[in-house]
Amino acid sequence: MSRGSVSVSSMPEGYKISGLDMSGDPAYFGYVGSDGRWYIMELNQSSGTAKYAQGALDYATSWAGRVGLSYDYYNNVF
Repeated sequence: MSRGSVSVSSMPEGYKISGLDMSGDPAYFGYVGSDGRWYIMELNQSSGTAKYAQGALDYATSWAGRVGLSYDYYNNVF
């Protein structure tokens, strides 16, 4: 799956898509690993940027609060 020029299928290995919110700009994509680690990608179409937040526990709470998370560029998060 891709949205714009960012491929959401080429993210770090071991994670599976677990949440999708494409209702506005930015759009959000949530991923969870089998060990409980998670990350959420914030795709801002108007600025052409993709930023990330990650954690080790409680994906469901983080997904519910995704708008208020602190996002940064891939190289600063992974």
